Amino acid sequence: MLAERSDFAAFLDQPITQLLVKVATRCNIDCSYCYWFRDASVYSKPKLMSADVLHRLLQRIEQHVVRYCLAEFPIILHGGEPLLWGVENFDRFAEACDGISARTGCDIPIAVTTNGVLIDDQWLDCFERGNISVAISLDGPAHIHDLNRRTFQGTGTHAAVERAARMLVSRDIGVIALAVCNPDCPPQQYADFFAACGIVNYDIMIPDATVDESPPSIAAFYKGLFDVWLAANRTTQTANIRIISDMITALLGNNSPTEGVGHKPVELCTVMTDGTVEAHDVLRIAGDGFTSTRFNIFDHEIDEVRNEPRWKAARDASVKLCAKCRECKFMNACGGGYLPHRFSKKNGYDNPSVYCDDLYSMFENMQSVLENHLYFSKPDGSRVAMRDALAGS
Repeated sequence: MLAERSDFAAFLDQPITQLLVKVATRCNIDCSYCYWFRDASVYSKPKLMSADVLHRLLQRIEQHVVRYCLAEFPIILHGGEPLLWGVENFDRFAEACDGISARTGCDIPIAVTTNGVLIDDQWLDCFERGNISVAISLDGPAHIHDLNRRTFQGTGTHAAVERAARMLVSRDIGVIALAVCNPDCPPQQYADFFAACGIVNYDIMIPDATVDESPPSIAAFYKGLFDVWLAANRTTQTANIRIISDMITALLGNNSPTEGVGHKPVELCTVMTDGTVEAHDVLRIAGDGFTSTRFNIFDHEIDEVRNEPRWKAARDASVKLCAKCRECKFMNACGGGYLPHRFSKKNGYDNPSVYCDDLYSMFENMQSVLENHLYFSKPDGSRVAMRDALAGS
């Protein structure tokens, strides 16, 4: 571990490289753990993104990719429930992004995160036309999923979402399932369910909580999930569990592709339905109005958000770790944990993650197992175990 890596100034500034676009601020189901509605200020925003906001957003996107000569600019359509925006708007957005790509040479991959309830053949056609990849929120089997993901009338949504997931798998659409960990349930139940659905890419995310809360321990669950991952991929890769692959990537000294693992700046830019721009949307778990800014795409270019005080504070906090994290042997791999999980009303983000002890245990277990499985090849063809090589050095 390099000591200077703990200094957030060592991370060079770069232009915004992806957008999270909130095309809807309302939802059609009532999930008990949803971070979005912890902040009542979302109700002050328009329910859906208007044509005027969309038009201005597309102008800003093209202006941004041209100014910074970007080769790729991923966009995630999000909510609330983004499918409430409608097929016609999705088609319009995808066609406009194709036009920008044709004019600029910048690839603009589009993804959507949805609860899946509204998915039908019309939506599948839309996703295929627009080459839109889909992340579907599906908490594994029905007895887990329906504990938290319910309708406003209190009934479960699992049957509808499983049907949607199977429909997505049956078509030529990139799909990943997003589950939230329930530490009381065996990880094998998740793995068996996703395998039965034909879903090979999925994530089991750590439940959102701040330092002011007392969530249950998750270490045993994720140690078990790592064992499930190893068993599933021992001879042939049959399952990609994102959080596991991200942690392994980080332990091996590489940057993980998602913001919850590894010591790197979180530079996500969130565009709201009214065109205002904020930092990472999950930071809303800190409370009402915590992410609100006066910055908007009508008066500002996208990259100007880097000077917006609340956006900049969140970005800097993502890499300026507390003293305990800076002294930890897993600092670079863990990166202090997911930024929202470090928040407290007393200290802001200057805290270890509420899951700090669990994360340490998870990384320690994973490192131990990897050291027993990984080998270095020598020029003479012999192999040296990673554990022995590290001990010798």
